[in-house]
Amino acid sequence: MILYNVVRPYEVPVAKATVQTKNPRAIVGGTALGVEYCEVVVNHVFMRNAVLPRPYEGVSTILEARGRCIAWPHDRVLCNLSIFLKK
Repeated sequence: MILYNVVRPYEVPVAKATVQTKNPRAIVGGTALGVEYCEVVVNHVFMRNAVLPRPYEGVSTILEARGRCIAWPHDRVLCNLSIFLKK
């Protein structure tokens, strides 16, 4: 999955991630996800200084979140369909 920027410019991809859960009761960084967020693990960073929508202690940018679980708005997570297409 591709995570897109949560601030302008919105169309900028900031990282590749793996969705862990969409359960609104799941706790990430001490806060329940709620209905607008999903839990993701950041695998690869494209935009190092992109801010997290829900920063927590010691983690405020996408670079700092690499390899960690974070909350990300589900409407800013898009499937990279190219991985499913064969040439």
